[in-house]
Amino acid sequence: MSTIVGNIVERVQKEHPDMSADVIARSLALISGAVLLFLGLIRAGFIVEFIPLVSIGAFMTGSAISIAAGQVPGLLGIKGVNTREATYKVIINTLKSLPKTRLDAAMGLTALFGLYFYRWFCNYMGRRYPSRAKTWFFISTLRMAFIVILYIFVSWLVNRKVENASDAKFKILGTVPSGEHAFPLPLCPSIKVV
Repeated sequence: MSTIVGNIVERVQKEHPDMSADVIARSLALISGAVLLFLGLIRAGFIVEFIPLVSIGAFMTGSAISIAAGQVPGLLGIKGVNTREATYKVIINTLKSLPKTRLDAAMGLTALFGLYFYRWFCNYMGRRYPSRAKTWFFISTLRMAFIVILYIFVSWLVNRKVENASDAKFKILGTVPSGEHAFPLPLCPSIKVV
């Protein structure tokens, strides 16, 4: 859905450059919700049964490939690859830019390896000790949190003396602005954001 919304936002902004992306996305969400509500109220859910499973599977596979191809340049620290282009162009430009790989690749690839190793280890322990399989399953569900915390600590160790985010050894988020005015509510003037 995010890929489709992104394409719609890009297309609308070409015709109406004064509209911000968040307003377009919110409007699209409102329209989609209204359509789904209407279909639900008239009990038209049976229409979904006519969508072939093969087409849904193909769309999901294509979306997964497109999203994965768009994430690889960021994972490897490659700058200058336009991830909004067609998927084949993103893959070609990423392969052409492989010599520009930065230290970010070490962080990204080891984190990815850590996630898969963590899952494999928890599955192995769950099979080896079936009486504790549920415990290992819940430990496995926390793998993202553990890896994020580990790499936050690694980033802090490596970049603790860095004052400016652009001077960091690898790409970091930097200063995050406060969310006070991030989402203005033009349709509800009586609501105050605290």
